[in-house]
Amino acid sequence: MSENFQAFLKLDKEKYVNEYVVIVNKKLIAAGQDIVSMLKSVKKKYPKATPFVAKIPENSVLVL
Repeated sequence: MSENFQAFLKLDKEKYVNEYVVIVNKKLIAAGQDIVSMLKSVKKKYPKATPFVAKIPENSVLVL
Protein backbone atom coordinates (compact mmCIF):
# COMPACT_ATOMS: atom_id res chain seq x y z
CA MET A 1 0.00 0.00 0.00
CA SER A 2 1.43 3.40 -0.92
CA GLU A 3 2.22 5.99 1.72
CA ASN A 4 -0.10 8.49 0.04
CA PHE A 5 -2.95 5.99 0.10
CA GLN A 6 -2.31 5.34 3.79
CA ALA A 7 -2.48 9.11 4.37
CA PHE A 8 -5.79 9.17 2.47
CA LEU A 9 -7.22 6.43 4.69
CA LYS A 10 -6.36 8.50 7.80
CA LEU A 11 -7.88 11.70 6.34
CA ASP A 12 -11.01 13.15 7.98
CA LYS A 13 -13.16 12.69 4.88
CA GLU A 14 -16.27 14.34 6.32
CA LYS A 15 -14.63 17.74 5.76
CA TYR A 16 -14.25 17.07 2.03
CA VAL A 17 -17.54 15.48 0.93
CA ASN A 18 -18.09 15.91 -2.84
CA GLU A 19 -14.60 17.37 -3.26
CA TYR A 20 -11.39 16.13 -4.80
CA VAL A 21 -8.36 15.71 -2.56
CA VAL A 22 -4.74 15.66 -3.71
CA ILE A 23 -2.08 14.07 -1.51
CA VAL A 24 1.67 14.31 -2.11
CA ASN A 25 4.38 13.01 0.21
CA LYS A 26 1.77 11.86 2.76
CA LYS A 27 0.32 15.41 3.05
CA LEU A 28 -2.98 16.86 1.87
CA ILE A 29 -1.90 19.47 -0.66
CA ALA A 30 -5.20 20.57 -2.19
CA ALA A 31 -8.94 20.03 -1.87
CA GLY A 32 -11.83 21.42 -3.89
CA GLN A 33 -14.08 21.08 -6.92
CA ASP A 34 -11.76 22.23 -9.74
CA ILE A 35 -9.44 19.26 -10.18
CA VAL A 36 -7.76 20.66 -13.30
CA SER A 37 -6.50 23.84 -11.64
CA MET A 38 -5.53 21.93 -8.49
CA LEU A 39 -3.42 19.47 -10.48
CA LYS A 40 -1.72 22.27 -12.42
CA SER A 41 -0.79 23.95 -9.14
CA VAL A 42 0.45 20.70 -7.60
CA LYS A 43 2.55 19.87 -10.67
CA LYS A 44 4.23 23.30 -10.44
CA LYS A 45 5.08 22.82 -6.76
CA TYR A 46 5.96 19.11 -7.00
CA PRO A 47 7.08 18.46 -10.60
CA LYS A 48 8.65 15.05 -9.91
CA ALA A 49 5.98 13.70 -7.57
CA THR A 50 3.05 11.51 -8.53
CA PRO A 51 0.00 12.88 -6.70
CA PHE A 52 -2.68 10.67 -5.18
CA VAL A 53 -6.08 12.00 -6.29
CA ALA A 54 -9.48 10.92 -5.01
CA LYS A 55 -13.02 12.27 -4.90
CA ILE A 56 -14.75 11.94 -1.56
CA PRO A 57 -18.29 10.62 -2.10
CA GLU A 58 -21.39 11.45 -0.11
CA ASN A 59 -22.18 9.22 2.83
CA SER A 60 -24.91 7.40 0.94
CA VAL A 61 -24.77 3.77 -0.08
CA LEU A 62 -25.10 2.71 -3.71
CA VAL A 63 -26.04 -0.92 -4.26
CA LEU A 64 -25.69 -2.31 -7.76
